[in-house]
Amino acid sequence: MKRNELKSFLLANSTSQVLDWELIKNTLSCEPIEIINGQPVYLFDKIFDVNFNQIEENIYISQLLPSKHVPMHIHQYIELIYVYQGQCTVVLQEGDIIISEGGMILIDKQTPHTVKGISSSDIIINIRLKHDYLSSGFLSRFKNKSIISQFLIESLINSRRANNSLYFPFEERSNIVEIMQNIMCEYFDKDFCSAEMIDSYLFILFTELIRYSNNSTSIQTDNMKQKDANVLDFLKYIEEHYKDCILTDMADYYKYHPNYISSVLKKETGKSFKDLLQIQRMNKAALYLLNSTLSIPDIAEEVGYSNLSFFYKKFNDVFFQTPKEYRDNKI
Repeated sequence: MKRNELKSFLLANSTSQVLDWELIKNTLSCEPIEIINGQPVYLFDKIFDVNFNQIEENIYISQLLPSKHVPMHIHQYIELIYVYQGQCTVVLQEGDIIISEGGMILIDKQTPHTVKGISSSDIIINIRLKHDYLSSGFLSRFKNKSIISQFLIESLINSRRANNSLYFPFEERSNIVEIMQNIMCEYFDKDFCSAEMIDSYLFILFTELIRYSNNSTSIQTDNMKQKDANVLDFLKYIEEHYKDCILTDMADYYKYHPNYISSVLKKETGKSFKDLLQIQRMNKAALYLLNSTLSIPDIAEEVGYSNLSFFYKKFNDVFFQTPKEYRDNKI
């Protein structure tokens, strides 16, 4: 499916039927599990399509259809709601959020919510992720790239867990539009390697969310932004000078006391300066192992280790295998 065909396809879906809560309730034998603000909350522990067929895939994408009423409910999976056209209202325990065209919200597991205000002209896309893409599995796609990217992802994870949901009021002209269109075209008209394409687009999507959350004043206060800016500056310095990085030189460069830099890094990343430096050196070593024919002793020297035995020990601490095993296993 091409992107210029997507809108017609989605509009046809949005007018084809109306969601009937009573039918859902009776078919799936749903019972309330708690009361919040005087309203019953239901558990939807499985994913079903509109014909009540259970979905076994880790990723399920559908449209939220117009309905008279769907009560508050919780899921055992992460949910992402995206407004492709029109608007909708997401009801959370803390209050309502009106999401306009281009915006999206990421809702964590076990978070009571519902969606209302969907008309036949609105196109609301729902992505359900059984596997937690913002977990160690997702982080593993970054860990060999950059200590900055890992820090940003972990920050997004912590924000989501603290707030139970994250709202991104993107405009309809943002990069998110094209990314979401690509995801939907692959999903609704599957072809060879569509699953791999969707997984890659989701990776790009979450990277955009990370960028936005790092730069957005709607999520962070000015003080928080300044603090994160310092952390990112410090991490960038380590990335660029990893081969011969020294804390005192770094402190002189930024005009801070070394103890201040150490404290900020430890508080915001959970890792010491030495730990971060080691991780970055190992990341670079891993890239050399996969993308060059350099010998292991040459790689060790290239990333700042003159003692080969010490390099082997530190590499094993990070990757739980020797450099040779890492190179052989990735071929």
